Amino acid sequence: MTSKLKDIHTEVLVVGAGAAGITSAIAAARNGAKTLLIEYNGFLGGISATLPWLGFHDRDYRQVIKGLPHEIVTKLQRMNAASDYVLDPKCSSLVSVDNHSWKVLAIQMAEEAGVEIMLHTHMVDTLRTNDRIEGVEVEHKSGRQKIYAKVTIDCTGDGDVAARGGVEWEKGRTADGLVQAPTLVFRLGGMDRDKFVAACKDKSLNYREWIAPYPELWAKLQKNLDKLDVFVLGGLAVLVEKARMAGDLDVPQTRVVGVKLHRSDQFQVVMTRVLGLDPTDVKSVSMAYSRLYAQIPQLVRFFQKYVPGGENCYLLEIAPMLGIRESRRIMGDYLLKKEDLIEGRVFEDAVAMGGYHIDIHRPKGSWVESHNVKAYTIPVRSLIAKGVEGMMMAGKCLSATHEAVASTRVIPICMAQGEAAGTAAGLAVKKGMEVRDMPVAELQQQLRKQGAEIGETLGEPNWKAIEEVGQLPMTEPPTAGDEDAVTKQEKAWIQ
Repeated sequence: MTSKLKDIHTEVLVVGAGAAGITSAIAAARNGAKTLLIEYNGFLGGISATLPWLGFHDRDYRQVIKGLPHEIVTKLQRMNAASDYVLDPKCSSLVSVDNHSWKVLAIQMAEEAGVEIMLHTHMVDTLRTNDRIEGVEVEHKSGRQKIYAKVTIDCTGDGDVAARGGVEWEKGRTADGLVQAPTLVFRLGGMDRDKFVAACKDKSLNYREWIAPYPELWAKLQKNLDKLDVFVLGGLAVLVEKARMAGDLDVPQTRVVGVKLHRSDQFQVVMTRVLGLDPTDVKSVSMAYSRLYAQIPQLVRFFQKYVPGGENCYLLEIAPMLGIRESRRIMGDYLLKKEDLIEGRVFEDAVAMGGYHIDIHRPKGSWVESHNVKAYTIPVRSLIAKGVEGMMMAGKCLSATHEAVASTRVIPICMAQGEAAGTAAGLAVKKGMEVRDMPVAELQQQLRKQGAEIGETLGEPNWKAIEEVGQLPMTEPPTAGDEDAVTKQEKAWIQ
């Protein structure tokens, strides 16, 4: 008979070790807090260990994500495990990362900071007394155990700690509750880079639909294409339609979406798609995996038969987890809104920044709905759960609207949120006070010391980069794809 496991008492507990969770835990530990990080996978990194990282800069090509995320990128670059920052007129910037090198580095950095790590550990309940979140109950190989903390940071992406703790949350868009379409990404090897780049230069194939309406911008992109190790694709719709009409493709997607990675023969495919997902329902999530795995062989054959340079490509790796772009959003002391991003609002209690466009993968259609933004800040109030003490959140479950989270959800911005939340939690524990009562000026001062950007040192637009790379206008024409024929079909939806 197994003896009952002893309760664990820590100062800062981070639940979920994705992009936000890693930086939350490292920041809390570096600021002197006894920190425990729990994760249900057997590795750290979550989605950040499956994708290129988009959105370190703003549309003026100023770096808005610095501090710990930048430190991580620099370490990977020194290991020859990441590309340089590559500027992009739609995605602002991106870095291609060797997934498994990042997993190794993530554990090393967490352990060096003094973080205790518990893997293959599932959070099963939230411990709450009156208006205080006191920690969580977990299940793992050794049994069931309670973990008590002075501050618990929900980095689950799904707001699981909040939901089980009775904290207010929302999900999906206001009209119908539908969330952004999810994707199971996969990686191809064996791509012929020269043939592929030549196809991208063929304007009739239109590999970047966002850029095509702007001839000067298109010309700049074409000029830089040969020397770019990493670049984004969002187009080639004519090839997708050709395959569909020939009966070779039956996926609710109308464009080739993905990233040419820094390894010359590799391409990250972001084309699997299913609609109607409820990310909080196990049956819905399981069905989504089944549907999306079935789409991958079709898409590999599509690249082999229809995409120049893909003739000899092969399936190299499937991400170990579904890319869920939106789930529960925990309500905090402030709800970050679309207008805050578009106007580039600078909050008095700013603790992180973002500059990635509002990128909504349509809940009822194909392609994306996009709105360009100015460099914006994220207030600490959006990282503090409303109505309770002892709880923060970071990542895609922060306090934001459906539209705002379509920007804040990307990996670098999640990392910046995590650094801010972990720093706030560490400082509050050290001072023996609630996070909500932590003097903002002291928190901001510590973030400055850590090299984080909170909207104070951006300077002028990077005019040289704007000249070389080009810049999209703030307001662009809307794209088609909402409730189109491809995604109206019953098979495009989870029933």
